[in-house]
Amino acid sequence: MKPFFKALISGVAAVCILFGAVGCNSNAKDDENAKLLQQQEELQKTVNTLLEKIESLTGTLTDTKAELAAVEGKMTDAKTQLETVQTKLNETADAEELAALLAKQAELQDTINALAEQAEALNSDLTNTKYELYIAQAKLTESDGTFTDYAVEAYEKLVYIDKMLSDRDSIDGENYKLAKKWIVSELLKAGYTEADITYQDVSFAKYVSKTNPLKAAKSFSTDGKFYSRAGWKYQEDENGNYIKATIVSENIIVTKPGKTDKQIIIGMHYDGTGTGDNGSGIALGLTTAQKFLNIETEYTLKFVFFTAEEYGCYGSGAYAESMSETEIANTLYMINVDSLVCGDYCYLYGGVQDNATKTVNQTGAYDNAMAIANKMGLSFKSNPWTWDNLSPDDQKSGVPSYASPSTGDWSDHAAFAEAGVPYLYFEATNWEIPDYTGYGETYLVGMLMNTANDYLDYIESYFPGRPMHHLSMFSKLLNQLLVQNDYVK
Repeated sequence: MKPFFKALISGVAAVCILFGAVGCNSNAKDDENAKLLQQQEELQKTVNTLLEKIESLTGTLTDTKAELAAVEGKMTDAKTQLETVQTKLNETADAEELAALLAKQAELQDTINALAEQAEALNSDLTNTKYELYIAQAKLTESDGTFTDYAVEAYEKLVYIDKMLSDRDSIDGENYKLAKKWIVSELLKAGYTEADITYQDVSFAKYVSKTNPLKAAKSFSTDGKFYSRAGWKYQEDENGNYIKATIVSENIIVTKPGKTDKQIIIGMHYDGTGTGDNGSGIALGLTTAQKFLNIETEYTLKFVFFTAEEYGCYGSGAYAESMSETEIANTLYMINVDSLVCGDYCYLYGGVQDNATKTVNQTGAYDNAMAIANKMGLSFKSNPWTWDNLSPDDQKSGVPSYASPSTGDWSDHAAFAEAGVPYLYFEATNWEIPDYTGYGETYLVGMLMNTANDYLDYIESYFPGRPMHHLSMFSKLLNQLLVQNDYVK
């Protein structure tokens, strides 16, 4: 048994003992004591079942890896033999030998093809087992009785996104389209109706290379010129000219009515490159929307799945621009949920930097959220830089690039801040890495967002348990914010 699980069992036992102590030493009624004992028994059963499942899955994983290695070894041998046969074919002129070699070549090729199919099936089994194992481990973490959030459900959705919808960067791509359909289907499955879900067209122009117009889906436009996301280089046709393309996509908006028309907007972009950015935001936001359908809230909740964040926050920009003065006045704040599971620390931002007065304005939502987090014992960081505590990069100018607790304009909160709507921004990163920008994400492996490593297997291999932990942190705070009934803007 791994040390983590031994420690967990000890922790569970301690919780159970505590339950027993509370029952024995209090003046509670006998039925309350019995209830605590029942909880203890059920908790222990859950832990035992999950440990058995994890042990079984771990064994299956080991066996499958061994079988796959054997198949790959056979395939390597067959390919080596095939190369030898092909060399002899080029060298021989004897008709009889040539016929034998051709027959052997066909036989080896059939063997290689069969082994390749077997290897593909084993790789699929391996992937499925890994995901089952991740979920079982996540549920085991939850079973210590301290989690009262939606982290496990969100994690299960994260697994699905990672497996089926990992690359949603191109809004012309299939995974982006599938992600949109999946989000809507999950909302309907939870009990929302078609009337609860609306769509907002988002169109924007891009400068596109004539020789590769499909690059519009993977480009940024700066000062009227086209840049490739891969290397931030100009893309031109043979004549050095550009053409402009218009791209159309949609925001998905689901409304959960509250007792009043005061509202909180919860936003997460569903385009993205990977599991962290922003599969994690989709997973938590979608799960929360599903769970809150039947929870009575003081305020109306609007869950908005933004398109085109990776292109320049066009989806959130379109939504903010469409808000009437009345809607802006009735919006207590917007919560931006983006990139939650990779970074070393959980961060919370809010407010607008004002260099003239050396202050950060509109921090009411942030102050409220941080107070709730502290009361719950949740440890959130914020951008550390102030006018009195400048990053090394800002010391020459004497002005912080991003003054605490605000942040940069690189995500979907920015358009709302510009429109006068207060915001909260949930993010996992690491502002303490010596680039001082909040983009470093991790000490160990650096940046994961917008890289080929932004997938669950990689994240769990370097940071086991981090996705579940971070989802739990953000989910707990989000839930408390949404059930709050006394917030004053």
